[in-house]
Amino acid sequence: FAGALVELGEERPEVVALTADMGRFSDMNQFRDVFPERFFNVGMAEQDLLMVAAGMAKTGKIAYCTTYSVFVTRRALDFLQIACAHSNANVKIFGGMPGLTNPYGATHQATDDLSILRLIPDITIIDPCDATELVQVTRAVADIPGTVYVRSLRGKVPVILDPEEYTFELGKAKRLRTGGDVGIISSGIMTERALRAADLAREQGISAGV
Repeated sequence: FAGALVELGEERPEVVALTADMGRFSDMNQFRDVFPERFFNVGMAEQDLLMVAAGMAKTGKIAYCTTYSVFVTRRALDFLQIACAHSNANVKIFGGMPGLTNPYGATHQATDDLSILRLIPDITIIDPCDATELVQVTRAVADIPGTVYVRSLRGKVPVILDPEEYTFELGKAKRLRTGGDVGIISSGIMTERALRAADLAREQGISAGV
């Protein structure tokens, strides 16, 4: 994520980066080190994060934001819905540690982010499955109009897809494995697990597509 964002920043001067005190945990500090004048840490204030980002978007900026997924959907939902999505603001939100991946317990686990955000009109939701897709999505969202929410992992994100062969396409399902007995449909981090399940099924003589 950080490498792709820095590369994008070098190509697109309108890209700015904002975080709610998550620069270190989202690796956004790499962008800060290269473009300090285009980096903004609003502190532990997720509502301010989205409002400032929406304001910058109104001036022609492409605002990339990072915080934990759970804080986007619970602490700043009204600001996301009205200031960003409803206003068609060019804000790209990267929600870290979605689902049950966060080790800090129930207060930090975004088990409902997809169900909440899918109810909002005028928002694009992307759930990358690995590091390869996350890199491509980071660049792609700059050209997707309006507000985008991306679920992103933290730390050493696994590589499942071959970066030389895979190309992200918005709204397009990708067949990763063919199978004649059963089909598994996955999203995001569950893709690695779906492939593992297909391997286990094959050992039992079941041909599973993913």
